[in-house]
Amino acid sequence: MERNLIGEMNMMKESGTKPNFTDIARRYGVDRHTVARYWNGGGPQPADAREGRPSGFDRYRAEIEEKAAMPGMTKKALHELLLHRHGGDEPPVPGYNAFTHYLRRNGISPGAGLPEAHPRFETEPGRQLQFDWKEDVLMHDRAGAEYRFNVFSATLGYSRRHLFRRSPTRTRDDLLACMYDVAVRLGGVPSEWLTDNMSAIAAIGGDGRRRRDPRVERFAREAGFEIVPCAPRTPETKGKVESANRFLSRLAAYEGDFDGWEGLDEAAARIERRSNEEPNGTTGVPPELLFMREKDALGPIGNRALLESMLGDVSHQTVPATMLVRCAGREFSVPRRMIGRRARLVLSADGSLRVCDGGDLVAVHDTRAPGGPVVYDPAHYAEALSGKRWCADGDIEEAARRNLELLGGLGGGGES
Repeated sequence: MERNLIGEMNMMKESGTKPNFTDIARRYGVDRHTVARYWNGGGPQPADAREGRPSGFDRYRAEIEEKAAMPGMTKKALHELLLHRHGGDEPPVPGYNAFTHYLRRNGISPGAGLPEAHPRFETEPGRQLQFDWKEDVLMHDRAGAEYRFNVFSATLGYSRRHLFRRSPTRTRDDLLACMYDVAVRLGGVPSEWLTDNMSAIAAIGGDGRRRRDPRVERFAREAGFEIVPCAPRTPETKGKVESANRFLSRLAAYEGDFDGWEGLDEAAARIERRSNEEPNGTTGVPPELLFMREKDALGPIGNRALLESMLGDVSHQTVPATMLVRCAGREFSVPRRMIGRRARLVLSADGSLRVCDGGDLVAVHDTRAPGGPVVYDPAHYAEALSGKRWCADGDIEEAARRNLELLGGLGGGGES
């Protein structure tokens, strides 16, 4: 390789051709600065004294290889997981540049190198938000329990600020709830919301023509924005939210490394926070900083009371120590952390009850499912028992199962 590189340099000098260092470096698998040294007569350099030294990542080698083999894994996602898992280690986990060098040196290729998109379409502050779904995500917690869900992903066109919201399904009710929560979290609305022709906002009629859903159209109008579908078969027109979805690939690193829905939501929140704190690859500025400028350009949110009424039957309750909220003549459980907090309950026409803490979805129940007047989610009940001194850790799940069976036998209901 070295002989061929030197030979090519000599031939180009004789012909008076100026080399493209980047192109040559890519072909020979070396750094462009190495090519420049050859061109300038420096020749090969002495071996770096650091070569052969143990790496700070050697202690995590098995862990890195295991996670790198997962489909869709990225280098950034894997490095973020190491920082989270081993943040208190001494010496500390080395930085991202050292990590990429370690992967190259050891021939480790996370996710088999997925192709990257490089959008360059720009919009002025406050004009556009792009949104989409991350559909049918399947993950397992530390106990092996299965979790299926969707993620609503939204990205502001100017600042690239990302917002992620977990959703059990992708119905129109889910879409409107996600839109409302995004607007509340942003504190305003961009004038246009761009997406593909997802079935939640449009359907094909008997004549084969695509029509907007009037309920979604009215919600957008009352909220103060317009929904703009991107052209068919041109997903690149919403490339900013597609780029945001790549941040969600970091969630795959938490496969088998979270506890329940709460642990999953904490991981997603951590990914959202990190994605907004890191410099964007196009702007070079963290989205959180640019959002400070874009926020002032957002339009005001429409009448919130009216918008909430369009989501369904909305009520607010302070959660008691029983971890139960009342709706449709029955009581339904929420996570223990909600005790004493003000919860927003949204009852949709299909009987689905969504319990929210601000913009975060914390529980979903089917109020039309059979059962008694009290419905505890087994995970919520086990969480409540974990705080009881008389219930040892190893007995929590079994104790929860027995107590829920007794509750059901008394007409109290079981899992929703």
